[in-house]
This record gives sequence, structure tokens and C-alpha cells, in this order.
Amino acid sequence: MQAPESTQPAARSLKKTLIAYIRAMRPKQWTKNMLVMAPLIFAGKGIDVHLVTSAILCFFSFCTVSSSVYIVNDILDRQADMLHPRKCKRPIAAGEIPLPIAWGFAVVLAISGLALGFYVRHALILVLFGYLALTAAYSFVLKHEAILDVLSIAAGFLLRGVAGACAIHVPCSGWFLLCTGLGALFLALEKRRSELTILQNSSDAHRKALKGYSPRMFDRMEALVLPSLLTAYVFYGFLSVHGQWMMLTVPFVVYGLMRYQQLSCSGDDLTSTPEEVLLKDRRIQIALIFWLATSIGVIYGGIEWFLRVTVHALDSLH
Repeated sequence: MQAPESTQPAARSLKKTLIAYIRAMRPKQWTKNMLVMAPLIFAGKGIDVHLVTSAILCFFSFCTVSSSVYIVNDILDRQADMLHPRKCKRPIAAGEIPLPIAWGFAVVLAISGLALGFYVRHALILVLFGYLALTAAYSFVLKHEAILDVLSIAAGFLLRGVAGACAIHVPCSGWFLLCTGLGALFLALEKRRSELTILQNSSDAHRKALKGYSPRMFDRMEALVLPSLLTAYVFYGFLSVHGQWMMLTVPFVVYGLMRYQQLSCSGDDLTSTPEEVLLKDRRIQIALIFWLATSIGVIYGGIEWFLRVTVHALDSLH
């Protein structure tokens, strides 16, 4: 039995409105918040059900808080987003969500995320407040300043890593933080490079910070960041508390970085949104799966056990 025709337009309108609110939260960008799970995995705590639950709740807490930040950014950037070929379709820039309601939605999300973080661990709310303070400074000041804008983006990823460690009561490794910060800085530089390439002459109108960048400058900055990132990761693997078997993960990191640069040079605008690379590029996905599987195998003893069994089996043949 079909619904009356008079109710069908209202139902379609409600569905469209709900989709607009979900899009405004940018669920695709929640993939960045998976970083809060890294301390759980690399501390070897992934088999502790209580800590796994805490890490998952921390993830949702960060997703909710970060979504409130995205909405505020979209409100502040709505005029500039109208000039961007992709961002002009965002719900707030497209006028699908009224500004007063958007502000209220952002506040509700922020409060909900902070409350969830406080439930996970009281100290976690300090990290979440730090993230909100950083993003507020970014939205109003830092995003207009070249270099400071990409450094603040990298700092946001560092806070995600700290939040994950805080949620499960483990200390953060200095090498982990260094690799995280440099990796995030590389992605931020690639994002800005892509924006500069796509927008060309209108780049200044879309983002003031782009005035301080040039393709040559990006080349020089990445020439500094990439070798530093690889060196830091190699030291992290070599000095790992889980043993030097972590060096097995280095080739996957090298391939992933090279593949990302290949995408950047291909003329595709995927690198303007790093989360799209993770969700769409099959080669990056495969490299990430192999890296994660190898890391888990080393940390939880699977690779060492496999090699020991294999060697024992070969010796028994004699």
C-alpha cells in the first residue's frame, strides 16, 4: 500500500534534509580519527576487551567533536567555498542548512563529543579541549598563514594520537608522535599543493594562505619532510620494543609514500582530500592492509611464531 501523494514530497524533503546534515558532518573524514586506535594496537593491548571498548568510544568522541569543527569551518568559509568546484556543493555553502541551525548543530555535536570523552576518561576531555582550541585558532587565524596552517593540521593529528593513548592509559612513544606529525605534515602539504593546482588564479580568493605558496616551495618543503619521515620511521622500527622485525613494515611505508606522490603528479585532485585517497585508491589500501597485518604480526608474536615453527619443521626434515 503506497503512502498518500501529499505525504511523499514531505518525506522526500525530510530525507534530503537528513542527508544534508549527515554530509555536513563529513563522515568520510572520520577515517582520520582511526589514528586514535594506533596506540591500542602498537602498545600490544588489542586483546584487552575493556581497552578496546575505551578506544572505540574515544574514536566516536573525536568523530563527534571533529564534525562540529567541520561545520563551524564550513560556516566561516561559505563565501570562499562557493568559488571552489567541489566545496561549493557542501550543504552550508549550497544553502541547504540555515546558518542559525548550523551553529546550533555544531554546539550540540561539540557538547556530545566532550561528554562522551569525559565518560571514557576524565583526562581525555583535556585533549579534546586542546583540539577544539587548536581548531578554533586554525579557523580564525592560522589557516590564513602559510606554513602555520599545515603545521596546525599536523598538530591536530598529533592530538588524535595523544587522545588514543590517554583513553587506554598508555604513554605515547616519542618516535610514534614524530612519525605521526611528519606524516600528517606531508599530507597537509600535498593537500595545499593540490588546491593551488586546481584553483590556479583564484586560489588567493579561496584560501589566503595559498598566496604564500608556490609549486617550487612545495617541492623544497617536501624534500625536507619526506626524508625526515622515512628516517624517523626506520629508527622507530629498528628501536621498537617489539624487536627489529618491525623493519619488515618499512617497504610498505616507502611504497605508500611513493604511490601518494604518483597520484599527486597524475593531475588527479584526489590528494586535495586525503580521506578520498584512502577510500578510493586500491593500491594505497593494499599497502595499508599489508603494513597493518605485518605490524600486528610482529607486535603480537605471529611472525616470530610462524618463523620458529617453519624453522623447526625444516630442521625435522633432516
